[in-house]
Amino acid sequence: MSALDAVGASTVSGDNFDVTRFRRVNVIIFTTNGIFSGLTLCQHQQRLLDALNKGFYTSKLQTCSDFVPLFEVSFFAPGQAARHMDTAYIRKNNILFVGEQNIVSSTTQTNVYPMRRKKPLQAVINLPQVSLTGNMHSEMWEELQDALNRSDQFIPLTDVDFNPAFEGGIAQLDFVAVNKDHIVYVGK
Repeated sequence: MSALDAVGASTVSGDNFDVTRFRRVNVIIFTTNGIFSGLTLCQHQQRLLDALNKGFYTSKLQTCSDFVPLFEVSFFAPGQAARHMDTAYIRKNNILFVGEQNIVSSTTQTNVYPMRRKKPLQAVINLPQVSLTGNMHSEMWEELQDALNRSDQFIPLTDVDFNPAFEGGIAQLDFVAVNKDHIVYVGK
């Protein structure tokens, strides 16, 4: 049984951690050195994108703004054996993008944010190791450059195809958050 499988308060890295206060999010984190796969925790009404841009909470409910906490971690890098860790903290500056896996929409979940109609903008985002093709979403009056010039470090992309596909058959994800600091160029 993993540290996050217990009901109620659990111990993660020696700290008491009430997992009932958070929602588990399965993520794949693509970095400059390899791929991390695991679970992160967001507040129940918090989107992964908002946690990436505004900060995650640690077990002591302190904001962790420079690192992404990841639990039940597997790390894969070319030419290396896979490594497994209970906990890892990945520095945001080294993240190319974060993909959310197994997105489950709950009919009982209420949105904290008012839903606004947005327009999809098809874009190809070129990073040093891969190109991402998908939809950015902007306000109805915005153009592509407006969506790129927001102050947030991570920008959302939906219905994403990877070129080239990653090892293990990862060729598409429904949602990724792209670190703007690693974008070489964006085309449409």
